[in-house]
Amino acid sequence: MVEWGRTGETITATGRAGEVHLTTVDWTPTPPARQLPYPVDAALAGRVAALDLPSGAATLDDGSGPRAVTNGDVNVAEALVAVDAAVETFVRFGGAATLDTSGDGLTLRFDSETPVSLGFRDDRDDPDSITVPPTPAGLAAAVTTAGGDLAPLGPERSRPVRRPHPPLVSFDEGAASPETERSLVLRVPDDLEHVLVAAPFAYYLGAELVTESRTAPLLEAAGIGFERPYGTLPTFASEVAADVRRAFYFDCLARESPAGHDVDRSPLSSLGLDAASVREVSPAVRYATYLDAPVDAIDLPAWHLSTYVDPTYEHARSVPYLLDRLSLVYPAEASELEPRDLLERSLDDFFRGEVVSVSPVDPDLGVGTSHAWLAAGEPVEAFKTTTRAHENRLATRPEGDVTVAVVVNDPEMAPELTVADTYRDAPLPLSVHVHESLRTDDLAAVLERDVDFLHYVGHCEVDGLRCPDGHLSASSLARSGATTFFLNACGSYHEGETLVEKGSVAGGVTLDKVLNEQATRVGTAFGRLLVHGFGIDRALSLARRRIMMGQDYAVVGDGTFALTPTCGDPAVVEVDRLDCDRFGVEYAVASTRAAGATYRDPLTDRQRLYGTSERAVVDRSTLTALLERVHAPVVFDGDLRWSERLRDEIGSETAH
Repeated sequence: MVEWGRTGETITATGRAGEVHLTTVDWTPTPPARQLPYPVDAALAGRVAALDLPSGAATLDDGSGPRAVTNGDVNVAEALVAVDAAVETFVRFGGAATLDTSGDGLTLRFDSETPVSLGFRDDRDDPDSITVPPTPAGLAAAVTTAGGDLAPLGPERSRPVRRPHPPLVSFDEGAASPETERSLVLRVPDDLEHVLVAAPFAYYLGAELVTESRTAPLLEAAGIGFERPYGTLPTFASEVAADVRRAFYFDCLARESPAGHDVDRSPLSSLGLDAASVREVSPAVRYATYLDAPVDAIDLPAWHLSTYVDPTYEHARSVPYLLDRLSLVYPAEASELEPRDLLERSLDDFFRGEVVSVSPVDPDLGVGTSHAWLAAGEPVEAFKTTTRAHENRLATRPEGDVTVAVVVNDPEMAPELTVADTYRDAPLPLSVHVHESLRTDDLAAVLERDVDFLHYVGHCEVDGLRCPDGHLSASSLARSGATTFFLNACGSYHEGETLVEKGSVAGGVTLDKVLNEQATRVGTAFGRLLVHGFGIDRALSLARRRIMMGQDYAVVGDGTFALTPTCGDPAVVEVDRLDCDRFGVEYAVASTRAAGATYRDPLTDRQRLYGTSERAVVDRSTLTALLERVHAPVVFDGDLRWSERLRDEIGSETAH
């Protein structure tokens, strides 16, 4: 995980091992013009006249292989400089440049302002593990242990780069729970459901989570006489969610942020709290102060993720992964959806073969812009995840270029082959292979082969994915080699679930029947969003806006996973036409993987927390200038576009 920011001409990238500073001359942010190496944790692009890189062993690859950087000139179509610093730093550029190593680090000077792409990568450590008894008290002890890594950090724990992955949990009847003692204690009834719901709160506070024979939860800090009672479930879930959001937000405002990451602290000062003083007190005093503060007039940032969990010990093994994403936890409660018999009958004439459909449920959702379902049933408005999906995500070790396999097994859906060009035009190296009309054996080989993303276009029926010589069921595969996938085929939900159980992390699927033309529109949009760094769930949520039947698409597996890093921030621009020359605009950044990170809002040039934004009214020239600078999806009057396309449309209106 790498967090980056820009202040004036300085770009700062922060990882768990430290931070690096890059000084630029005449930096102008732009959409990516040059490909980045993969994997990186963060990336950005711009035009620059000169660039001072951090000190560290530096190599240059100008097409003849990497070698140590020395003073001199280089003039090639593509070059890559890599610096082994506290945060590994990459610069890709082309054209004439001078390399100067006479200072503390490496300086790149260009003959003119030159497009460059910057990438940053942090070392990744495997998490520890802990074994506890399969009891509510055992899981509570594991959560307490995980929170111990955050306890010494103060408000800095709100920064994603400061939160190591919590220890993995396994259960054993003969294991002994570790003994811990903290200044804050969260006491909950002795049942698994209360422990699951309480876990994110206790973890983030660094509190001791204790199970007792009691009727309602209680947070206390005996040394300072603080107590905060809660109701029982389901009330407890909404109350504790509100307190997690409050404590996290105030920590984000109080922390001592590096250059380029400062945010508006006025909500903190409006409560009579001083950031410097808050940083110096104990966690017990700090959180007691936060939770006692009157916050009704303060708008908390949108929360990024909530997970709905059935209380089983299999699901409890997912707790470390949920804590790593800082997900809220709610009980899994849902209602049945109304039958769609009339709609199904109206579509039957468009399809051949018997399609496997599911009976989705309508979850009772809490707060959050993304929702995960860790329970039985097929949810709408939430992605269906499993412990296996989380384990597969952690085991993913991308190396080299991203590999993409596009399979079109129905000639009538050949127009979706254009998605291959979308992948080839992505802002990082992709190795794209296209397959058409695969027989069952050949399709099985493609599905079992290691690939970062599999985009399947065709039909799915009761017996599996349809091929020219029959059907292939995912259950017959020895393994799934696709890290991520999109099964753009009618009724592919259960086939996608099986791919996850056989090794995939996540993928897009359909709940029911979809029309060919609409499938093509969703598939192309989803592919483009995915290769531009959006998480699986966010990408499909946006792509579904392309059609009226978007509810028939869903995500299975860990929907927080992203195939590639974003170049810049994972931003979405909302634009509404107010009249012929005025537009309402909102630039928003959200991520299920980087809660607490910041971004610079191009509308106001202010640093903001992920999940916060501000709507502005702009004229036509201001909007086109914004769309020129950003490279992002745009929701324009409810439809999904891309910034460069909308820029051209808005510009052509003036021409007429």
